[in-house]
Amino acid sequence: MRRGRATKFRSPSSAEDVTWGRAHVASTHIFVTAGTPVRRINSIQQFHFMQSRREFLKQAGAFALGAPFLVGRGARLFKPSCVIIGAGLSGLAAAHRLGAAGWNVTIVEARDRIGGRVFSYRLPENQSLVCELGAEWVGASHERMQGLCRQFGIGLQDHRFKTTLLSDGAIKRPGTWHYTPASEAAFEKLRHEFEKYGQKEKEQLDRYDWWTVLEKIGFSQDDLRLRDLFDSTDFGESIRGVSAYAAASEYFESSPENEMDFKMEGGNSRLVEELVARIGRSAIRTGMPVDEIRQRAGRVTVTAKGEAFTADACICTVPSRMLDAIRFDPPLPSAQSAAAQQLQYARIIKTSVLYGERFWGDENFSMVSDRTAHYYFHATQNQRDAGAAKGAPQQGIITSYAIGEKADVLAAQSDKKKMDIVSNGLVALNEHASTLARGVAAYAWQRDRWTEGAYAVYRPGQWFGIRPILAKPHGKVLFAGEHLADWQGFMEGAVVTGEEAAGRLL
Repeated sequence: MRRGRATKFRSPSSAEDVTWGRAHVASTHIFVTAGTPVRRINSIQQFHFMQSRREFLKQAGAFALGAPFLVGRGARLFKPSCVIIGAGLSGLAAAHRLGAAGWNVTIVEARDRIGGRVFSYRLPENQSLVCELGAEWVGASHERMQGLCRQFGIGLQDHRFKTTLLSDGAIKRPGTWHYTPASEAAFEKLRHEFEKYGQKEKEQLDRYDWWTVLEKIGFSQDDLRLRDLFDSTDFGESIRGVSAYAAASEYFESSPENEMDFKMEGGNSRLVEELVARIGRSAIRTGMPVDEIRQRAGRVTVTAKGEAFTADACICTVPSRMLDAIRFDPPLPSAQSAAAQQLQYARIIKTSVLYGERFWGDENFSMVSDRTAHYYFHATQNQRDAGAAKGAPQQGIITSYAIGEKADVLAAQSDKKKMDIVSNGLVALNEHASTLARGVAAYAWQRDRWTEGAYAVYRPGQWFGIRPILAKPHGKVLFAGEHLADWQGFMEGAVVTGEEAAGRLL
């Protein structure tokens, strides 16, 4: 769902961080989860990072994973097994990797639907067009997502936009609105300083919120409000409550379009379908919320709706706020349990409205506004309306992406009212916008009982504070998901952490 999100490769501060941190491979985020040109890496630093991680795993493996997993595949006398909790992209990616290595895999999923926060949708009024109620973009730097799309024959289409600004009732087209020269100069100065930051400086930056840092470097109040209007769509909450380190790495280490580059042809759920086809649908149990994870004698038993699944290991991919609903035996360490309770998730509602014609003009149209609907973009860019008669206007879908309190306001409305609110913000483009609306579909992720939000929001002090704690394995239970990824908030992050968790078992 994230509008745009950047890589966060860090220099680890301890051997523990090296061990369980993500080894960032060559790549410069689809939204990941939804798909992604390639960023150059410092090969010496990356190699050292990965070697340190592997070395630690050799030493700690017997304690973290159990001696059987240190035996080469040829020496195993049994087919190892793993229970994976969650059938979103992270869980599916883990299952796909383990299955390819010969493991028996069972996935238990609380929802009745497979895919988690990847949720492609076709409105009944025009099923030739597809929009995303969940994950949206594959970034130019999302190497793993792009690799899977190539492997499965899923095409990627351009999904980049030029942004119009609607503020105080006035429309400003792309290229006609700017921050003040002083603010832009201060931002570039911070960019250059950030490139030289060591671990100490990064941790200090993490203690501040992004608004405060921008204010300290000289942003005017008007520019701060404009920056909040834009940047809050990346984090799902106001930048007054977002880690300045998370924000700086977002904007200083991303593709030119902030990883809002591509989308899968036919919808992002195609990747889910391809993974399921290879894993096997019979290996996935839906409608099975997990009640307990019990570890005894080197085995893990996961209980869901009274049914027990016992295996050699477990990979848990649920959002951290859901961990409190699972009984762990032995219990999670108190610090890890507390960290899970502290991490909040973004309030985001995506409202997609089908219009009888594409009155907004440019295919790459998007607009940030000070209205309740907040951010608008053309969700069916480069999609052909197969139902349109020859010479007739092409129907299209505009998706509104509202965050924070605005998301809560929209979520409380009826579908008809949601459609009216979105359309009213487009009247400045076409006075007949409301009468051109044909249908609506919306999903408020903050009301989703299995996530309580769209993606994790790291507040000041949390990136280096609670994130490393959340990533620690608990016996033979490993954790994965976008909230633990360097590509945090993207499909890329979900896939990479799932595959890495599986890799630790191989």
